[in-house]
Amino acid sequence: MALRIRSLFDRLRLPRIEFERSGNSQREYSAVTTFYLIVVPALLLIAIGLMMAFSSQAVMNIASEKDPYKAFLKPVMLVLFALAAMGVVQFFRPHWWRTFAWAAFLGALFAQTLVLSPLGASEGGNTNWVRIPGLPFLLQPSEILKLGIILFLAWILSRPGTRLKDPWQILVLAGVPIVLALLAVMLGRDLGTAMVMALACMGALWVADLPKKWFAILFAALIPVSVLLVLSNPTRIKRVMEILPWAKPERSLSAPTQIDHAMWAFGTGGLFGVGPGASREKWNYLQEADTDFILAIIGEEFGFFGSTVVLLCVGVLLWGLLRLCGHTPLLFDRVVAGGVASWIGVQALINIASVSNIGPVIGVPLPFVSSGGSSLLFTSIALGVVLSIARNDAGMRQLGRPDEASAGRDPRVARPRRSASAVKYV
Repeated sequence: MALRIRSLFDRLRLPRIEFERSGNSQREYSAVTTFYLIVVPALLLIAIGLMMAFSSQAVMNIASEKDPYKAFLKPVMLVLFALAAMGVVQFFRPHWWRTFAWAAFLGALFAQTLVLSPLGASEGGNTNWVRIPGLPFLLQPSEILKLGIILFLAWILSRPGTRLKDPWQILVLAGVPIVLALLAVMLGRDLGTAMVMALACMGALWVADLPKKWFAILFAALIPVSVLLVLSNPTRIKRVMEILPWAKPERSLSAPTQIDHAMWAFGTGGLFGVGPGASREKWNYLQEADTDFILAIIGEEFGFFGSTVVLLCVGVLLWGLLRLCGHTPLLFDRVVAGGVASWIGVQALINIASVSNIGPVIGVPLPFVSSGGSSLLFTSIALGVVLSIARNDAGMRQLGRPDEASAGRDPRVARPRRSASAVKYV
């Protein structure tokens, strides 16, 4: 029977996932397994987000005398477009992203400066959106810039002439673009997005095997900068004070905050939830129920187990990204995978901490789950870039000629795990 199944896979040219070959005492690395560890949880998160978007938005559409099914067509089309973009991007070989990395960064940086133009739009106290004529939604250029700066860092660090141990060269080649990107985001006063971008860049630099003592110095320098940015805005001070045990303001049941409603949602959900669509907090009690606080609605309707499924999907996705980062041989591919893993992981952690009252409310969406056209679209494109690297490592079908570094390699033969000293720049 096993021989027949193997013969069927060979005729259909389907990849076989092998966790461990019979007769071997040591587990071998499978690039195909890594590919599916990334794509499967991402698709599950998108499906959960689409379902919860309908659940969160339907009641408000009904209250405003709108057809909830017609109104739901817009997020459905956005999800389909994001999935199509992810599907197309993954079929391009990684050398395409090396070729256009600098252009992607400069284009994204220019798009971010448009928030100061007449096209800029404000929402929630931040001016981080651009209104493009003809589009039915606002565009958030900072989401493009996250991917642009990661690709640029991967390109500049993997160039043959780059000296990774030279602090002054790295400061100019990598530090200046990062500062420019962060300043462009802060033009719109969006501290949450700037935090995610900064930590994503640090993740990309970390996997490039830069000296670790540099990161200690960088963290020490960022602490006073972060304190000043918080103290410069009364709203940020209030949100930080809300989570400090010795400085929490007394809350009144007559004027509950977003965190109060989120905690009530989790408490009402219990272990198994109140049932799909039966949330009460989404009836205009919990603000941003379909975006930043969608995890609270999941906890209310599906309980502790539903929230755990979402967290497990995020964890498996990050495991796949870090697994790819640890085994892909090229420095460019490794930096891109590390940067995207840091981006998704940090953003998910900030969102979960905000919703569960562990950290201050910063206002970043839960990747792939929260509603939001720009966030979903460009996070999906970023994941498509990573999937193109995973497909290339696995020897799966892609467009164009293979990279010289992987040409002629049998993807079924496991490669040794990379070492810090074995760095390839091609």
